[in-house]
Amino acid sequence: MTSSYYSAIPALSWRDSAVLRVAGSAVSWFLFALAFTLLFQVSFSVMALGGSCASGGPYEIAVECPDAVAAFAPGSIFMGLAAVGIGMFFARGFGTPLTTWAWPILFCGLGGLFLAAFFAAGEVVGLIIGLMFEIMGLVPLILEFRGSPQRVFLGQRAANGAQFYEGERARRSLMSPRTPNPEGAVRPNAGHWLLALGITAVCSLLGYWVAGVWFASVASSGS
Repeated sequence: MTSSYYSAIPALSWRDSAVLRVAGSAVSWFLFALAFTLLFQVSFSVMALGGSCASGGPYEIAVECPDAVAAFAPGSIFMGLAAVGIGMFFARGFGTPLTTWAWPILFCGLGGLFLAAFFAAGEVVGLIIGLMFEIMGLVPLILEFRGSPQRVFLGQRAANGAQFYEGERARRSLMSPRTPNPEGAVRPNAGHWLLALGITAVCSLLGYWVAGVWFASVASSGS
């Protein structure tokens, strides 16, 4: 009887480890903050040069890209995509969901940069692109909030994999297709909130700081 009971329990995957979920959330937010900050600084530098620059190639270049722009422009994009993939594969519903926030942060952040350029220089193109980016970033975030405000900040699972109770009005969303409030769902406590939001805040700030130091060092070495 004992052997048949234990054989009925599905074996846990190595991906179900609480440590791995926590590490996945931490690494994904650090990498995304690093990538986005680098991309933002690249975009700001290019806009300061007039909106375009080039580097390398057989043709005469009107505006040469700074070394930092050439170094980080392509890599920051792929780094951001890798960060989202790490969050999906390893965090698996634990912590502030990067899958929910990556798109809004990217488009609203860059949209703000275009809007700032419009107010500074009166570029109508900056106004159009800035407003379009803001809409593209905010609409998906609003839809996720309608699914479950708690899920947007806390995630759908605890570090041990237990699914949270999200309230009777919670519903599925594009980024969280799993049925909310299954039997046995646990109510999140202060520790759950502190762990999830603490990881997001600390790792994001660390990524922002590393990006600033890294970009400045490359920029100064090329000047």
